[in-house]
Parts: sequence; structure tokens; C-alpha cells
Amino acid sequence: ACATGAYDDAGLRRASAALARGGKGDVERALRLQTWLEAPPDLRPDLFGGHIQVFLTDKGEPRARLATKAVAEIDPQVPDLLQAEQARVHAVAERLKAIAVAEATAALIDLGAAILGAYREAKERRAILDYDDLILAARDLLGRDAGVTWVLFKLDGGLDHILVDEAQDTSPEQWEIVAALAGDFFAGETARPAHRTLFVVGDEKQSIYSFQGAHPEGFALWRDHFAARAKAAQERLVDVEMPESFRSTDAVLGTVDAVFSDAAARDGLLSGDKPIRHLWYRKGQAGLVELWPALVPEEVPEDDPWDAPLDQVSQDSPAARLADRIADTVKGWLDGGEMLLSKNRPVVPGDVMVLVRTRSPFVDRLVRGLKERGIPVAGTDRMVLTEQLAVMDLMALGRFVLLPQDDLNLAVVLKGPLIGLDEESLFDLAHFRKGSLWEELKARRADFPQAHGLLVDLLAQADATPPFEFFAHVLGRDGGRRRILARLGPDANDPIDEFLALALAFERDRVPSLQGFLHWLEAGRAEIKRDLEHGQGQVRVMTVHGAKGLQAPIVFLPDTCSLPARQREARLLWHLDGPEPALLWPVRGDNETALCKNLREAARRRGDQEYRRLLYVATTRAEDRLYVCGHEGKRGRAEGCWYDLVAAVVARPENKAGEVWHVATPQAAPPETDRRPARAADGIV
Repeated sequence: ACATGAYDDAGLRRASAALARGGKGDVERALRLQTWLEAPPDLRPDLFGGHIQVFLTDKGEPRARLATKAVAEIDPQVPDLLQAEQARVHAVAERLKAIAVAEATAALIDLGAAILGAYREAKERRAILDYDDLILAARDLLGRDAGVTWVLFKLDGGLDHILVDEAQDTSPEQWEIVAALAGDFFAGETARPAHRTLFVVGDEKQSIYSFQGAHPEGFALWRDHFAARAKAAQERLVDVEMPESFRSTDAVLGTVDAVFSDAAARDGLLSGDKPIRHLWYRKGQAGLVELWPALVPEEVPEDDPWDAPLDQVSQDSPAARLADRIADTVKGWLDGGEMLLSKNRPVVPGDVMVLVRTRSPFVDRLVRGLKERGIPVAGTDRMVLTEQLAVMDLMALGRFVLLPQDDLNLAVVLKGPLIGLDEESLFDLAHFRKGSLWEELKARRADFPQAHGLLVDLLAQADATPPFEFFAHVLGRDGGRRRILARLGPDANDPIDEFLALALAFERDRVPSLQGFLHWLEAGRAEIKRDLEHGQGQVRVMTVHGAKGLQAPIVFLPDTCSLPARQREARLLWHLDGPEPALLWPVRGDNETALCKNLREAARRRGDQEYRRLLYVATTRAEDRLYVCGHEGKRGRAEGCWYDLVAAVVARPENKAGEVWHVATPQAAPPETDRRPARAADGIV
């Protein structure tokens, strides 16, 4: 109805007649108009798509030109007539998009409600709560409207001081809990003898946990809330700034201040127009910020996709070359006795931290490169165990002993490092077989004695051996670990150890069956989070999020040339300006209304702001030295990336030193006393 609503029939017929006397494009527009005008009213909605094309572009935007100059000379009223219909058509198109968004969103909400209901029922059956449940239940329990006032009364009787740390990462629901606990702190006269305090510590520049609901605006919002409560109670709220940094040298902090002195780079770090300025405590300590040239792809022939797995970093890729350069640099420091001048001692592996934005294949390549050079490395801070090649080989072996008739799985085992058949041997065994692959291997055991003997022995153990003991024998007595490391390199040690640890943990709480363990592991997709806070004398490779609150004398930033992946067109959009939050799901870009586009642009801006806050967190992890490097793709660096932000202040002629740029401060003060305990692994005697 809205498509065929009120329109100027006579005016459009007049415009169509004039267009028919114009150029080729005018004639095409005239035919579309005439087709729509002459159609019966009940068919016009079906033809509205063609009618829209006269007035709107493929992106749904109004066309800049609706008729040529010759048509305007034929009938000067035609441009006005067409513009009036263009405005009507554009409004109708937006309305149709809004209807499509509403229908898709309603369907999504129905589906989501069903999934959440099933999830809630599953938790209730098991009597468990997830992390969000704990927060929401605590908030509801303390809520003054629907909560249990007796709980608040009992808590209030024992609370004198509340400390909120890392307040910039506190979600709105968590702030509501704090507000409920501190409610009576601002009640005025009290019978309590103690002077009660609310102490909030935070830095909005370091708000990087938006995926947990935190946002920097909340920090200022709740500060104003408590300031108003304090004023009403005739108390005072003291806002104390601490610009002095005790961690980093002036070379590092001076560079950070210079990077974020630009208004565009500072957008999203601080509310208002306040500049970012640090005062450094470690005056006169040696410091260094070094910018390496970004590595670019070499000119090589295009590979056939069948030649190698697509998720592997090729040896000659920029990422692989950068990983090798970092590993070689650290190796050179350790072998050459590179001095950490501010502490008056040689550099040790525990001094080095490598920070990345995401856990990409580059991380695995770097860890492998460090291990190949004999450098102690803690590995990555997180890994999905079932995606590690060594674990996949062990799981394939487990599936074989449970079902030997699975030909494809047996082929994986035979080709893998535990057996090690080459392509020709596997083809010879499999191609002319008459039965299953296992039956063929048994029939030709004289040709493959090692493979047959090992698999027969493991089949005999499978039914009666617990999973930990089974895999421990495979890796130890049968030489499986040695074979896997020979094929995959020393970085396979970490996932193997974690796999064995999970097998042992499974046996403690469950019936120790091999089939149960493999099913439990596959269903859970276990993600191992490892505590790298103290380093333990090893190089640490971490995400910036994982390094929050940590520091190291030497920090590398290798992941600097790309921006965060843009959200896909089917992304969920949230409208938060109304009385209640509203969810919008346009499904695809063609359905996006002006409101959806504005919401998406606002979401992208918030993402860009957090991207820059992440750079601030990453750079301020460095105590003495900061090395900024990167690797580009075929399209070069993304505009506005970390590398460009740092290069704008470091890559200047006066800072050029060979192939790199650096900003350095000399050691002009007595060396600091290294308060870390000496460890043999650090090379300290």
C-alpha cells in the first residue's frame, strides 16, 4: 500500500512524455515510468523494484541526476516533478527496509528466546550458574526495589570501605552492585563510628573490555553519580589524577605522549579535550623506542591452493620473516651479553614480552622460531587444544583403536608422525585393497611390520587402559613424543603436555574410558589459559588483553599494520538512545535504513576508539625498550593502523639509524636495583 500510495499521476505522465524525447538514458527512464504507470494497481507493488531504479541507486541513495539538460529544456517542470516522486519513493524504500528489519529482528528474537530458554533450563537441571548469572543475581539480590533488604542490612553492618579496582573495565551491572553496596555511605548521619569510604581506581584510557559490557563513558557517568550523592550528603568526592608513571622510561612515555597528542589519535582515550601527558619517575634511566621498517610480501609465483594448508604461514611470508627477525634479535642479545643499562645486567629471556592483537598463525611461527634457537619461551597464553596438530594426531590414534574400520581416520594415523608412511606407501596400501584399510594392513603386515606391530599393540591396550596411561605409553615408551617433535618441532611440547594434563583431570572426576575422554574433549573444545604473569624466566608471547596489568623491560609490538576486522553486514545493532535498548538485525546491507547505517557507523567508531586505547595499553607495558614492527599484506598497511600512528612521530630524519628509526635516552642516573629474585633460568648467578 505504501508503494502505490499518493503520488502525482498526471505529473509523472507529463515527465514520462518529456523523458521519451530525451537521450538514451532518458528514454530508459521513461519506459520504466510508463510500465509502472500503465500497470493495474494490484500489480504495481510487484513492479515497484523497477520504479525505484529510476530514482535511487543500487545502494538505495537518491540519484544525483534524474533527467538530462535537454529534457529540462523541453519541459522546465520535469526536474521538480521527478524530485517530488524521488522524495516519495525514497521514503517508501526506507519504510520497506524498516519493515524487513523489523521482521528479521522479530524472527531473531524468537529464535534467541528459544535458545536462551533451553540454555537456562539446562543450567537449572544441573544447578549451575555462569559468570553473567553471578553478576545479575548479585545485582538483583541487592536491588532496593525487588531485592532482599535484609541482605543489604547485614552487609552494610560490616562494610567500612569499598575499593573498586580497574574501574574503567567495570560493566553497568557491576556498577549497580557497587552502588547498592555503597548506598548507605551517603545517607548522612550514621551511628557507625568509622568514616566510610568509597575508593575507585581506574584509567579510562585503558578501557579495552567492551566485549564484557565495559565502556569508558561509564567511568565518568558513575563518577558523576557518586559525586552527586556525596554532595547531597554534604560529603566530598576527591578526584585525584596521578600523571606520574613509575614503570616506564621517558623515551617510552615521551613517545606515547607524542603519538596521542594528535586529536584524531586521541579520540576515545579521554573525555573532553584533555591532553595526554605523563610525568616519569625514572628520570635519567636508559630507554629506547625503535621502529623497524614494515615487511612487505616478496614477488613470488602464486601457489596452488592444494600445495599447502591455507592456514599455515609460508616460510617466505612477511609474517614468517618478521618472526625470524624477532627471534634472531633476542638470540643475538642473549649470546652477545646485551646489557639492560637501567638495571646494569645482561638481558635475560624473562625480560622480553611480545604483544599481539590476535592469536594468529604468526604467534605459532614466532614461538617455534624461539624454541628452534634454544630460547626459553612460555608459549602462547591461550590455545584451543583440539586445533593443535599434535593433539589432532593423538586424537586420531584414539579414534582408530575405538573403531579400526574407519578407513579415513586410519589413513590419517598412518600418514601422521606416529607412523610416518609416505604418500607412495599409503597409496600402495590403500588403492588396490579389497576390504577395509585395516584388513589390508593386517594382510600385508610383512610389508609394513612397524605400523602393524604398533597398532596391534595399542588395540590390545585400548579396552583396559585408562586414557592418561594409554597416551603416556604412546608418547613415552613407544616414542610418540619424539616422532611428533621431529615432525612438528619443539613447540608441539606445550599442547602435548596440556593434553596429558587434561587426560589426568578427566580420570579424577569421571569413569576413565578412552571413548568418554575423546568425546569430552571434542565436545568441550578445551581452551587452555595459561598464567604468564611472572614469565618464569621465559619469553612471553601474549595478547594485549592478556597483558593488561603486566609489564616487561623489553616489549615487541609486531601486529601493527592491520585494523580490527570489520563486522559483517549481518551484525547485530543496538539502539540505546530510547527508553529501552532496542535490537536491530538488518541481515544484509541492502536492508539498512538510515538509522541502521548511523548505528553501524557509531559502532565502528567505538571499535576504532578501543583500537587506539589498545595501542595505549600495549605501549605502556614497556619499562625500558619498545620495539614497533609489522608485516603488511598484498594491499599494504591499513590507514590509521598502529604502525602509522607511531611512525608519524618516530619515523623522522633525525631519528634514522641505519634501517630503523629510534628515540633513545642515555643512562644518566644510578642503575635500578633489580628486585626480581635471581633464577638460574635467567642466566643470573
